[in-house]
Amino acid sequence: MKQDKADFDRLKEVRCWLLDMDGTVTLGETALPNAFAFFDAICEQDYLFITNNSSHDKNHYVRRLNRIGFATDAAQILTSTDALIAFLKSKNEPLCVFPVGTPSFEAELSQGGIAITHERDQQIDFVILAFDTTLNYQKLDIACDYIRKGTPYLATNPDRVCPLPDNRVLPDCGALIAYMETCTGRKPVRIVGKPETDLIDLVLAEGSYKRSQLAMVGDRLYTDIEAAKRAGIVSVLVLSGETKREDLTQSEQPDFVFKDIGELASAILRIGDR
Repeated sequence: MKQDKADFDRLKEVRCWLLDMDGTVTLGETALPNAFAFFDAICEQDYLFITNNSSHDKNHYVRRLNRIGFATDAAQILTSTDALIAFLKSKNEPLCVFPVGTPSFEAELSQGGIAITHERDQQIDFVILAFDTTLNYQKLDIACDYIRKGTPYLATNPDRVCPLPDNRVLPDCGALIAYMETCTGRKPVRIVGKPETDLIDLVLAEGSYKRSQLAMVGDRLYTDIEAAKRAGIVSVLVLSGETKREDLTQSEQPDFVFKDIGELASAILRIGDR
């Protein structure tokens, strides 16, 4: 993809980098090649890790990133759970939900003031589908029953799979959405993670940055790049994860495409030298 001087002027304006994790900066417990070079290149500029993965809380990600070698704290991480809680709280009324998620996901909902139940035939407001690595058939059965009887359902993210080392994947929330659509004939009333703009809206709501000063860096066209496009911020695709260059022939074009985050780092340094 050809990128001219005018394009790079947009990149030069960025003051806060919104970074996807797996496939972009990390893969499991390993930093992707040249990831550290990126953080050296951005110097004093801010960054936030923006992840659709709701299976762990922020402290888990802090510990993982610290083990890998990134000096990150909880204030620099936003997950789809944050977007979900913000959406539920915007209702300005007490809510009860049936969650299909991990224990840490449920704990975050409770800490956010959301009542939860694990029982069927209760008065609930929503079924919540998340990336659930503790999924069992009982959860699916009860969730399906609620949805078939008319309870609306929300989902944290549409990712079909979660990448793992050694070219493995785990079924993600998008696969669970497809399961529920097949069983009930109904779609979620809202998906709060990327490609929706909820996570980016949380950053903008803080008031520290204009849209032109934010860039989303990720490896997925249908979540990371689509979210950036919808939010009107700079979109940067790296080809170190799910997306291959040939996929670009049948998609909306990102503002920038780089082989990996290290190549992005080199571009940032060149801009600084101009």
